[in-house]
Amino acid sequence: KPLDRALEEQDHIHGVILSSAINNDGESNGITSPNAEAQKELLINAWKKASIDPNTIEYIETHGTGTPIGDSIEIKGLSDAFSLTTQGKSHCFIGSVKTNIGHTVAASGIANVIKILLSFQYKIQFPTINFTEPHPLIKLDNCPVTVQSRLEPWETTRPKRRAGVNSFGFSGTNCHLVLEEAPDRQQKH
Repeated sequence: KPLDRALEEQDHIHGVILSSAINNDGESNGITSPNAEAQKELLINAWKKASIDPNTIEYIETHGTGTPIGDSIEIKGLSDAFSLTTQGKSHCFIGSVKTNIGHTVAASGIANVIKILLSFQYKIQFPTINFTEPHPLIKLDNCPVTVQSRLEPWETTRPKRRAGVNSFGFSGTNCHLVLEEAPDRQQKH
């Protein structure tokens, strides 16, 4: 529902979808082999559609399946997109709910969204459990993203917490949402 209508109707608002984007990898090495360039373009498109500065995104819920090839390509796509505005310095936390609940296949995208909405509600960043160090193929040095490995308050200096959600499918379908905290107001339940 559009935000202005939800506000007018005094709905309980969990979060706001600022934009969504979808694309496809095109030809690849196989059904489960992602493409970092397509993922980079996906992020840039979502940020442009939302009319936001990517530096205002403080967290990305990654697709993060825990595979060395898929995760390293996702990190490269994120790093390449963010590096257009951040000069490589770490500013955005990443994580994956899959470390907590497993891969829910077709429901993995909505599980990511629910995690972000709960993070907004409780103003905490949930950890990517059992993370101690990245796989050698995953380069996080001088990278604009850092793995959220501890449960901690989500402190912000911005007016609203803002996050992204990656969800990727077989045969190269890529989706990204830009989400923001609900507006401050007395909400009816």
